[in-house]
Amino acid sequence: MMKIVRRQVLALAGAAALAGAAGFAHAQEGDLKFWVPLPLTGPLAVTGQAQQVGWQHAVDWINKEGGVKGRKIAIEFYDDEYKVELGVAGFKKAVADGDVVFSGGDGTPFVRAISPENNETYKVLMSSTGAASDLVDTARYPLHFLVGSNYSDQIRQLFGYIKSKGAGNKVAIVHSASEFGRDPLENARKYAADMGIDIVLEQETKFVEVDVTSHAIQVRQARPDYVIFHGYAANVWPEIVKLLRDYGVEAQMMGTIFGSHPDVVSTVGEAANGYLGTVTVNLLTEQTDTPMMNIVDDYLKTWTDKPYTGYANIGYMQSWATALLLREAIGSAMDKKLELNGSNLIAEMAAIKDFDGDGVFGAPIAFENNRIPYGVLYRYNIEGGKLTVTEETPWGRIE
Repeated sequence: MMKIVRRQVLALAGAAALAGAAGFAHAQEGDLKFWVPLPLTGPLAVTGQAQQVGWQHAVDWINKEGGVKGRKIAIEFYDDEYKVELGVAGFKKAVADGDVVFSGGDGTPFVRAISPENNETYKVLMSSTGAASDLVDTARYPLHFLVGSNYSDQIRQLFGYIKSKGAGNKVAIVHSASEFGRDPLENARKYAADMGIDIVLEQETKFVEVDVTSHAIQVRQARPDYVIFHGYAANVWPEIVKLLRDYGVEAQMMGTIFGSHPDVVSTVGEAANGYLGTVTVNLLTEQTDTPMMNIVDDYLKTWTDKPYTGYANIGYMQSWATALLLREAIGSAMDKKLELNGSNLIAEMAAIKDFDGDGVFGAPIAFENNRIPYGVLYRYNIEGGKLTVTEETPWGRIE
C-alpha cells in the first residue's frame, strides 16, 4: 500500500503544505514503513516522477506476492523539490511518527545533511539516487547504501573500455559546475595517470545553459578520441553532441549513468548514434527474458503517462532494484529475529552475495563498501529515428 503524494502536490501550494504531507496515513499495523523523498515538482520532476512510478510498481508487486515474510510495505512519497531543507524537514516529521524501516534520499546533498543526525539519533537504513564518490566512506555513512556504482567507478569503467581499445587515448571530460558534476574529477586524474589515459580537456559548463557553442568549440580544438559527459540530467550535453557532430568531430561520445537514459539519448537524434553509457541496472525489458524483467515489462505497459518503448528509465529501474534488495535484507533480518534498525539492516544488506534480482542486475552482484561496483556499457544507436540499445560490454564487476 502506498500514499501517492504527487496527486496532492499538484493541488498544494507552498513549502509548508508540502512539508506537512508526510505521515503514513494509510499504513496498517505491522506494515513496513518506507519513506521516499523525491523531486516531484521543479527542474528534476521528470526524474523524480519516474522513480516514483518504479517504487509504486515494485511495491505493488512485492505486496501482491505476500510482502516481506508476510508483512506488507507501506510507502510514503514526499515532494522535496530537490531542496535539502525540505527533505530534512520531511525526514524528521516522518521518523517522529515512528517505525520507519527505510528512508530514501533524492541526492547526495540531502544524504550529507541528514546522515550525522541519523547516525546518532534515528538510525534508519538509507539509500539515495545520488552516486557521490565519498559515499563509500562507511565511517561517515554507516547506514547508507548505493544501488550501483559511484561516479568514480563509472569513470574508471569508461577508462577501462578506452584502454581495451588500444589506439587513441585522448579524452575530453565535459561536466557541469554542480557538485556531482565535479565529483569524480580528482579520481579521474589519478585513474588516467595509472591507466595511460591522456585527459586533454576538462570543460565545465553550467548545469543549465542555452548557448553551448563555446563549449563545443573547446572540445573540437582539443581533438579528443573520446568525449565523456558527466553531471547532467537531460540538459546541455545533448546540444553539445549535436554541435560537435555538425563540426565534424568524430570522437566517441560517452556518458555516466544520468546521461544514459534511453529516453534522453533518443532526443538527441542521429547525432547520438553510437553513444556509449554506463548503467548499473538492466534496462532491456523487452529484450531480456528473465523472470523479473518480464514482470517489469508488463508493468511498463501499464504506465499510461509514458509510451512503451521496450526500454526502462534508469531511475525507474533503480527503484525496482532498491525495493528487491530491501526485501532480501529485511527478510533476512526477520528470519534471524533481529530488530529492524539501520545497523542490523545495513549488515544484512552488506552480506548479500550472488544476487541478480532475477534479471534486474545483469550479473550476480555483491556489496563492497556499501555500494555495488558492477555494471554494463550500453551502446545506443539511432537510425531513421529509431533507438536501439545493446550491451557493448558484458555485465560484471568494474575493475
